[in-house]
Amino acid sequence: MKFEHILFEVKDHVAYVTLNEPEKRNPLGLLISREMMKACDLCDYEDDIRCMVIRGAGGNFSAGGDMYVMKDAIDKGIMTSGPIVRAAGESAWRILSTRKPTIAWIEGAIAGAGLPIAAACDFSVIDETSKCVFAFVNVGFIPDTGAAAIVARAVGTTRTKELLMSGRVFRGKEAAEMGLFTEAVPKEKLETRVREYIEKYSNGPTVIYGDIKKLVNQIQFSGFNTFTQLEAALQVECEATQDHKEAVYAFLEKRPAKFVGK
Repeated sequence: MKFEHILFEVKDHVAYVTLNEPEKRNPLGLLISREMMKACDLCDYEDDIRCMVIRGAGGNFSAGGDMYVMKDAIDKGIMTSGPIVRAAGESAWRILSTRKPTIAWIEGAIAGAGLPIAAACDFSVIDETSKCVFAFVNVGFIPDTGAAAIVARAVGTTRTKELLMSGRVFRGKEAAEMGLFTEAVPKEKLETRVREYIEKYSNGPTVIYGDIKKLVNQIQFSGFNTFTQLEAALQVECEATQDHKEAVYAFLEKRPAKFVGK
């Protein structure tokens, strides 16, 4: 199967999925979300694949949304968020429900939609100095890609509201300490630790792992698909606000946004 926005390689029973637009820090848009879902399908139905690893090319996991795509939509007076958000939510669900163990290998920057994509993996190992930010609110958007559901189940309601509403920067070490990711390690030990996870879970009882995931998903994420449809509807509403337009221009112009509440 041909991919244009991700790299897909199988080696020693492990599928390596790499977000591959490093010049833009691997933004997550409509096409890459669709390719992620195809990669998950391959991992599910190829018996030779027993584990999937997701990472970003060029030293960063993902910057989240593509600000230039947002600006282009504003300049053209068109609405594009609905299909993008629906696809992003579907890709998060496919990662959550993939029958093989999934591991996020996180280095560099991880922002916006990149955070729930990584947190949707069964195991996530991050460089303790990595820069993390739920940047949705900073560009006049609600969190999407299932972020509110995934994060709330990982860190609790109070912490989730603080992270999503503040849009503050935090580091990989804090992310792991609060339970968002499995583990944070020094940068020089990141690859070694990820390889240890790969060794364990690519050689374990694959069918049993898949059944454990089904049990957890049934109790924790049974309404996830309905939730992500609501995300898409609300994101369209946000896209039409003056605050979203102002936030996008302010970000690209490297100045503080002046929100008006409309």
